[in-house]
Order: sequence, then structure tokens, then C-alpha cells
Amino acid sequence: MLKVMPEKSKNDLKMDIYNLSEIETELRLTADAACANGINALLETQKITIEELLSNREKYNGDFIRHCHDGFKIAQNRIIKNILLIQDEQELIKERLKQARIIKDKKETSELIKKGKHLENISVLFKHCADALVWQLIQGQLWISRRLYLKVGGQKKLKDVNLKSAIMVADQINSNPMNFVLITDVTNNVQVGDLVGFIDGAFVITEIKEGEKNFEVLEIIKELSNNTITAKDVADNFASEPKFLEQLSRTLKQHQVLHDVHQILSTDKGIDPTSKKEIKIITPQEPTPTYIARLAALEDQLKERNFWAYDVIEDCLHIGIYKGEKRFGGHLILKAICEQDNKLNYVIVDILRVLESLNKPIFFLPFSPDFIFDLIFGRIKMYFMLDLDGYIELYKQYDLTAQWASKKETAKMNEFAKDYDIFKHKDRGIKIISSRYTNVDMWLSYGTLTRIFFEHNYPSYTAYTTHYYLNQK
Repeated sequence: MLKVMPEKSKNDLKMDIYNLSEIETELRLTADAACANGINALLETQKITIEELLSNREKYNGDFIRHCHDGFKIAQNRIIKNILLIQDEQELIKERLKQARIIKDKKETSELIKKGKHLENISVLFKHCADALVWQLIQGQLWISRRLYLKVGGQKKLKDVNLKSAIMVADQINSNPMNFVLITDVTNNVQVGDLVGFIDGAFVITEIKEGEKNFEVLEIIKELSNNTITAKDVADNFASEPKFLEQLSRTLKQHQVLHDVHQILSTDKGIDPTSKKEIKIITPQEPTPTYIARLAALEDQLKERNFWAYDVIEDCLHIGIYKGEKRFGGHLILKAICEQDNKLNYVIVDILRVLESLNKPIFFLPFSPDFIFDLIFGRIKMYFMLDLDGYIELYKQYDLTAQWASKKETAKMNEFAKDYDIFKHKDRGIKIISSRYTNVDMWLSYGTLTRIFFEHNYPSYTAYTTHYYLNQK
């Protein structure tokens, strides 16, 4: 239920949003409810082991879902509470910053800017907990995550949306222990609908409308759908109410976006609501090979070596983890590894960049909770470095040629396919050519690389999926 939780302990008291220790405590409680309540509560209440659970999944599935939803509801409550707290402080900082600039107080201005950045960072962390809820609701399907994000800039303040109505509706739906819907305005990544989740076993994305005008708008949309009135009838009847027509137009667009998303989720094909282009989801049927086990082993390696851990995947993906003083220069160490072999085309990515992505949230890394929070709060640093020249060699295994395009060719293609997020390094993209399909050129996208870094796909598997996609097309 999305009601205020009783204040039973100091952990439930209002968080000091400038105290890192209190922030971490609150974030741990929230993430634990969001990601671990299902399994922990089930093992505790049923008095069983993990092995017993895995061997009797069907028997315990209903109880597992209920415990997961219990945790989801607790997490959502905490996320809402803390985001409201942060946003109230952001409003105060914004007003104080305005005054400091008027009187040209440089010291105060600098301090307030730092506070503003701090508040934005912790807001992202709590919203990332909400993204972790979404990730579980969509069962870790990245293509669904991409459909829920419309590339709309800016962030809404919870006070500026119909939060009370959203809580009331979600509370009613979530009173059924087998249901759970999440308020989308508390996420970083969901920009479709007001609520997303499961109702009576079905995945839903829905909007909440309130007020007399909204009901009138919905009634007109229903009549338009049933062909009982025409668009010209509506324009004529409400010619003297331009604001109402604008509201109707906005609502129709929202309904179209929801329809397009539902169409893709239901059939794996449809019109992409962002690019407005027709798409078809094509995914290999076999399980996706990942290097998760290699990644998990790095935590043990770090314990043995104390200050650093290192691994190389398929001779092109370097992973470095650093603590202590070495964490300040970890990316430079990786940079030197490439450059000493005269490999000058590479990218280095901090694991915390996952907070800005649509990929698997950081809480699902194959590490212990303490290790994950060491990463979040900077006590440990982790970097991926991809040797791009070594990576593109992998495409040869699948009868494909990946090669660097010229700056001019890249600029031209980037303008032509701006919605496809073409990867560029030093203003050059990577073109992928098939000897079998000579009339088809493909370009490496940023999304392909994030699957390597944040979904932990083997680099060669991304080459294979390109080959698979071409054959299916």
C-alpha cells in the first residue's frame, strides 16, 4: 500500500539529504525492498533453502510474487517520500541561488551550485531504485525499456503532477497482493503513461485523468473511435474553446503513443513512438551468452590483491576495478594498457554511467550489496575499456566486415539516421558490411556497446546478433 509507513525506527525518520551516511542507509533500505524482498521474505517465511526454491519453483511462485510486490510497495513509498524531500530542497536552493547571483555573491553561488548538483545526483539514485522496479516488471527486456523512453528532456516535479490521484489509484490496484503498478513519474526512464505494472496477470501502461474537462475529452475520444462523430464535428462544436481543443489534441497524441507502445509489446512490431518509423523486434532464440561469472570473480580477485582487479574478455574488452589510492587513476591505467600496444581507438566507460542508461540497473550486478554500494558512493571504481579495433575484428567470424567510415561519410549518415544513435569516435563511425547482402549497410550504435558494458554480453555475441538480424531480414 502507498500509505505513509509508521515511524518504527531511526531508519524511518526523515533523511538528512546532505549526510552521505544517512543517504546510503536510506538508499540501501529502498534498494533492498525493491530488489531482494521477494527472495528473502520467501526463504524466511517458508523456512526453505535456495536449492529447495529452485527445484520447486511452481509450488512457491505465487508466494514469491506476493513477497516481491510487498517489497515493491515499500520501495515505492520510500522513493516518493525521498524524492519529495529532495525536490522541496531543490526549490529552496534554486531561490537562494537566484538571490546570490543578484547580489553577486560568488562564494555563496559556488556553494549553492554544488548543493544543487548533489541533490540532482541523489535524486537520480532514488529514481534508479524505481528503474530497478521497472526492470523486474519487464523481466529484464532491454527492448521494452527502450520503448518506454521517449527521449523527452527535463524532469517533472512530483508536486506538479497529479500525484495524489496516482497514489490513490495505485493504492487501490495494489491492494490485490498479486497486482503491482508503479507511478512512472518517480522513474528516470519511463516516459509513457502514469502507471506501469501488472494487473490481474497482464502487463499494463495506463494514464490517470481527473476533472470534468478530462472526462469530456475521454468521451469525445470514445465517440471518435466509434465513428459516431467526425473530427470536423468536434472542430465545429468547440470552435469557441481553443484551449479545450488543445487539450483534446494532447490527449489524442498520448493515446496514440500508448497504442503504439502496446502494439510493439504485444506483437514485437509496430510504429516506434519516438522515431515514427516501423520497427520489428528480432531476437535470437537461444540464451544470451554473458561474462557475468567472469565479472563476479573480480570481487574475489580484488579481495586477494586489495587495491586492484583486472580481466580481459575476448582480447578486446578490458575490465579494471580499483580501490584505495588507485581508484583515482584507474582509467589512466587502462588507457596506458591500450596505448603501450599502440592501440589508439578505444573507449573507457565508468560503471556509474549505467545510472544514465536504459540498461540493467546497478543493483543487479553480480556483486555483494556492500560492493555495489562501494561503487555507488565512490569507494571503489570500476571501468570498462573496449579496444575498438580489436572489437571490429570479431565481425569477421560471422561473414561481416566492420570498418571505420570517413568523417564525411559519418556526418552524412548521422544526419540521415539521427534517430538510430550511431556510435562515433573521433567523428568517425563504424560501418558493418555483409558479403552476402551487398545492398545493406549497417552502422554500429551506442546501444550495441551498452549491451557489452551494462548487459554483460560477450563482444562477439553483438557481432553474431548483427549477422542473425541480417539473415532474418
